[in-house]
Amino acid sequence: MKKCNRNSSFRNMKNTQLIIVLFALSLGLSGCTDWLSIRPEGETVLQDFWKSESQATSELASCYKGLSNFECMQRMLVWGELRSDNVMAGTGPDPDITKVLNFNISPTNIYADWASLYRVINYCNTFLYFAPTVMNSDPNFTASKLHALEAEALAVRALCYFYLVRSYKEVPLVLTPSINDTQDYTVAKSTERQILDQIIADLLVAQKNARTDYGKGAYNKGRFTRNGVNALLADVYLWDQQYANCVEACNNVLNDNSLSLVDGQNVIPEVFYKGNSTESIFELQFDKDLQYNYLVDFMYGYAGTYNNLGELCFPAFLAATKTNSPFSYSGSAVKESEKDIRGISFFGTVGNGANGYCIYKYALSDCSFNSDQTVAAPTYRSAAYNTNWIVYRLSDVILMKAEALVQLGSDDNLKEAMKMVNITYLRSNLTDSLQFSNYGDKGTMEKLVLRERQRELMFEGKRWFDLMRLARRNDDASAISAYISPKMTGDGLGKNKMSVMDALYMPISKTELEVNPNLVQNQFYLSTNSSN
Repeated sequence: MKKCNRNSSFRNMKNTQLIIVLFALSLGLSGCTDWLSIRPEGETVLQDFWKSESQATSELASCYKGLSNFECMQRMLVWGELRSDNVMAGTGPDPDITKVLNFNISPTNIYADWASLYRVINYCNTFLYFAPTVMNSDPNFTASKLHALEAEALAVRALCYFYLVRSYKEVPLVLTPSINDTQDYTVAKSTERQILDQIIADLLVAQKNARTDYGKGAYNKGRFTRNGVNALLADVYLWDQQYANCVEACNNVLNDNSLSLVDGQNVIPEVFYKGNSTESIFELQFDKDLQYNYLVDFMYGYAGTYNNLGELCFPAFLAATKTNSPFSYSGSAVKESEKDIRGISFFGTVGNGANGYCIYKYALSDCSFNSDQTVAAPTYRSAAYNTNWIVYRLSDVILMKAEALVQLGSDDNLKEAMKMVNITYLRSNLTDSLQFSNYGDKGTMEKLVLRERQRELMFEGKRWFDLMRLARRNDDASAISAYISPKMTGDGLGKNKMSVMDALYMPISKTELEVNPNLVQNQFYLSTNSSN
């Protein structure tokens, strides 16, 4: 269950879409599967499809279903979190997980395989290719309905390519479906610039046509709305250092009054246990009766005991008593997060093993607090595997805006960034606001935003990409070495990689290189012994 399919993504493309399978989109409510039906694999061929609006809508569901596939979600988490300072090895991680944690990654590592994301991309490409033909068969399938569904497919495809470009920098850019044997499946890599330009172009189209409301709560959180498109677009702009555009995209989300932050003491039960909260923007949906989310249980642990570790744990070197912790942080004139409830509800306070502490986020069903914000009684969920996986929520957008404002750099922008940071900070801290006079300059504010994003978004697959943005702005891998080096063990190979920008990206899988002669391995792995 933990191992991904090592088959080539492009070889899979040839077979996967010649016979299209309908998938159920699990939206956590009994009425949420009425927009599609499941057919047995092998019974539905292309010529039977694309005749009605309902068939087109059902095909769109396969795009979402692909995102929530275990292998795809593994990569979202592994690529976005494991190399960061947020996590270390917990109980019995598989060898490839351990190698990623320690920056000992080779092209044979199972997590270098990108097939699951390209499978989703192919679902999206197939939908975008065939869906317009439905208007010829179904007079009720209007252009506006088509464009609204296309917006979702474009957003899902953009999300996949955004994970790929951040993880590999250069990947094949495939925009047509694999539907026959005459196509060329040996596609060379496109540049990072070409991929980012395509993502942005797709999202700008989706932004115009995406629906703002599907009329059902789980649909509004489990499908891409305009808010979801704008959140993703803001993230892309932030990565691409288009900071004014990032602020604008964030404002498009923040101006929606239907979104609001959950009270700090209810974040665990409302945001991470029940899911689809008022601050949720886009999350992958799971329900114990329809589809399990095994990822959280394998990686973070599950119900039963106070110290149950998954494959990962929160590092001991980031505990509140340590000088490099984001909690109880002390600067020259300020202390932060001395009683931050995120520091007692997102991870354990009792060590388990030599490395660190249990991860509570996603594992607790509730966590009550005393008046001084010490934890009163953590309550664990049952092992029902029904926790949603959050891709974007409101606090993420608030802090993306703060980061962009800091990079814009004027005094007014820095002050506005401080207001953004205080929005998320104050809901988790019974203290006075953080004061701009204690930070003031761009460099200090940049570090504050990075700390607050770590406190707020830890274990959500964000931290490594946050650190990568820091390295990219400085064009210097060593800019993040101070964050990463405390977790390094062994022969120091991982620490040595912290000085090379190309080493911060993933290698291309050996399997992909073998079946696609037009692929070239990422530069760092060509010039080291890591290619074996």
